[in-house]
Amino acid sequence: MNMPVTIMQATQWNKYTFEEWCRQLGAWINGDNETMVKIVKFMPTKRITQKQREKLIAMYMGDQNLIDTIFDHKKGTCCNLDCNEARAIHRIFIDISLIDDEILNDWISSIWSHHVLGNSFRRIAQASDTSVNQIRQDVKCGLAYMKSRYPSFNFETFQKST
Repeated sequence: MNMPVTIMQATQWNKYTFEEWCRQLGAWINGDNETMVKIVKFMPTKRITQKQREKLIAMYMGDQNLIDTIFDHKKGTCCNLDCNEARAIHRIFIDISLIDDEILNDWISSIWSHHVLGNSFRRIAQASDTSVNQIRQDVKCGLAYMKSRYPSFNFETFQKST
């Protein structure tokens, strides 16, 4: 029998490095506010309840004085993803966030914050009340986990420079 091809199978993963896929996802999210609301509901973050998520989304959408930090500092990445590619890379983050491991979720949250949302290590460290080096290590550990789980991806972080 012929099985239908899934988005994950149809995506040409060698098109970008993993970090560039993340930046492209961030650009795709920034392009549409409705998409942003949907993505925030499933964002890999520290454990919060559905009610807390909904409250954050309502606060984000309703406060006119709230400075949108995503649009405020993120510049330079032009979105070249179609919706299926964006859904596929987002699906990877959703799948990993479902793993019940607090440390892994911290690593993935750091990757999300740095590579997708475009926050600097310093900004993430201030928000998490930790050191910049700890955030840098969390991102590296998260990327190493992703490399072991998805070996078909290329990673800028692990490429040798000559």
